[in-house]
Amino acid sequence: MKRNTGFNLITAAAFAAGVATATAQSAADLGKSLTPLGAEKAGNAAGTIPAWEGGITQPPAGYKSGDHHPDPFADDKPSATINAANAEQYADNLTEGHKALLARYASTYKMPVYPTRRSASVPQDVYDATKANVGSAQLADGGNGVSGASRGAPFPLPKNGQEVIWNHLLRYRGLGGLR
Repeated sequence: MKRNTGFNLITAAAFAAGVATATAQSAADLGKSLTPLGAEKAGNAAGTIPAWEGGITQPPAGYKSGDHHPDPFADDKPSATINAANAEQYADNLTEGHKALLARYASTYKMPVYPTRRSASVPQDVYDATKANVGSAQLADGGNGVSGASRGAPFPLPKNGQEVIWNHLLRYRGLGGLR
């Protein structure tokens, strides 16, 4: 129980730090230092997460409406493969569950690691609506609803966990609703 409590405290502190950073941002930062939906645009210092550069905005060559979406990165090769023999080298990036799987299934379990991509995108009108939601969207009914928001993320600069949850629930999912 102590271990879970410590984890929960660390998670809450990290979330609070993220919320504090988000509240320091403004609508003017959307599309500049932040993506149009409110994520950090820059990559990480280690270079393992690239900067967001707009994502995939056109269908892949040869795609026809109704087809399964082809893998746009089918030619990618793993940059590393983590297995029981080299797990210690990657220990800081592995969960306890992955470490246990690597130990228990040492001869068969492996994790291919591919280059990170930030390929997400939505239509421009969703970006525009998200920016318009800043300052107008509000939690309603004690956090059980949202008012004053249109399409896109209602809270691209979330101030609390409820706003983050509503962003997830009301995210853009395309026009047709069919896959």
